[in-house]
Amino acid sequence: MRDGQWDQPKPFKQIRKELELGTVCAIPGCGQTLTTMLGPGSEALCREHQLQQREYGGYGRLDRPHTFHRADTCACCGQDINDDPRWEKAEKFFNTSLNEQQKHEVKRRYNHGDHDFRKADGGDNSAENTNAYCSFCHWVKTVINNDGRKSIIG
Repeated sequence: MRDGQWDQPKPFKQIRKELELGTVCAIPGCGQTLTTMLGPGSEALCREHQLQQREYGGYGRLDRPHTFHRADTCACCGQDINDDPRWEKAEKFFNTSLNEQQKHEVKRRYNHGDHDFRKADGGDNSAENTNAYCSFCHWVKTVINNDGRKSIIG
């Protein structure tokens, strides 16, 4: 994973141009100016969201803005992936210890950013329209709301 403390500043000319253009973070509802640091996402994200990308150890993907709203604790059941007893059980069963990068990969796959109002029905990727669910609660919500149905817009 990339350590953000080693990112270099953008050239002053680039920062000035971005400020003159009023370019803001691509994450819906953020509105912050772009980061002044080079690195992944520097052309589209504020520094806070830049550091939340998976390259830096976060969950966010620029091409999937809702992923910036994932969390380690499920909004439904309250389970914190870091305190899940299955870590120890899985490591014992598979006779191995996971390193931090492997644990991060599991957490990234386990934690879902789910839309309250589906994008297919006109919803957006804002924090207000996105909840962090564990995979189990995400599937329960999907089945209850029939989220796999076709779009009603169109």
